[in-house]
Amino acid sequence: MSVQALEVRPPAATGRPVGTAHQRWARRWRQGRKKLPTAVIFVVVFAFFALPLFLLVSSAFTANASINFQAPSHLTLSNFGSVLSGAGFGQAALNGFILSAGSAAIALVLAAMAAYPLSRFRFRGRVGFLLGVLFVTGVPVTALIVPLFEFFREFGWLDSLLPVVLLMAAFATPISIWLVKTFLDNVDPALEESTWVDGASRLQGYVRVVLPLMSTGLLVAFLLNFIAGWANFYVPFILLSSADKLPIAVTIYQFFGSYGTVDYGHLAAFSILYSIPPAILYLFTGGRFGGSFSTGAMKG
Repeated sequence: MSVQALEVRPPAATGRPVGTAHQRWARRWRQGRKKLPTAVIFVVVFAFFALPLFLLVSSAFTANASINFQAPSHLTLSNFGSVLSGAGFGQAALNGFILSAGSAAIALVLAAMAAYPLSRFRFRGRVGFLLGVLFVTGVPVTALIVPLFEFFREFGWLDSLLPVVLLMAAFATPISIWLVKTFLDNVDPALEESTWVDGASRLQGYVRVVLPLMSTGLLVAFLLNFIAGWANFYVPFILLSSADKLPIAVTIYQFFGSYGTVDYGHLAAFSILYSIPPAILYLFTGGRFGGSFSTGAMKG
């Protein structure tokens, strides 16, 4: 066999790092140094959000908590017990649920009605209407609260839950229309058209076929409106005055005393209890997010 017939082949790649241990360590150090700024930014951002939450939870389980952080010597539930047994907490929570859930449900129904013609028909003024709806979503409530207060006073609606529910629904409807229309645009019209062949009306096809397919969009719109209504402080504070009609978002003032005194332990416990209903609603509906549309229902 001649020398020219010999074929020199490179060693097979094994997937293992080539070089000495020192070289591998140096390579890893260079890679880690490149990622160091990103890791530092992540730690700073995480601490920015995590530390206040840690202080909140710590104060909720600390007796006689103050503005200065102190590690609790022993955990106690006395703050939660005082808040739950306080006068008006249950009624305030019920009022908040009525305002937020009622306004979210009404806004969802109105949005489902308005989104259908905006999605399925092309008519003059359609784009202008959509832009007008988008503009309304950016109008601050503070710019309208004075004329709204005079309007409520003129009709005798002050200190009444139902008019406030309708008002909050009116504020939530524009953004709900955009959300529902976006999901409705992705549903194939052929699905509801097939129901017309079977004798169903346009309304029946929309209610029985389209709405179930866009349950994800409806849940998203309801959840966002519920959270916004649950956290709404300004409108109920101005239009409601009776203690038995104030929602839980307004009754938080009871933990702020005169001359700047604050009951930090009770305030922290109240804040945690206040955040539980939206969290439960999110967990209850979160499992359906992203899984309600069937593949054949989408436009290809």
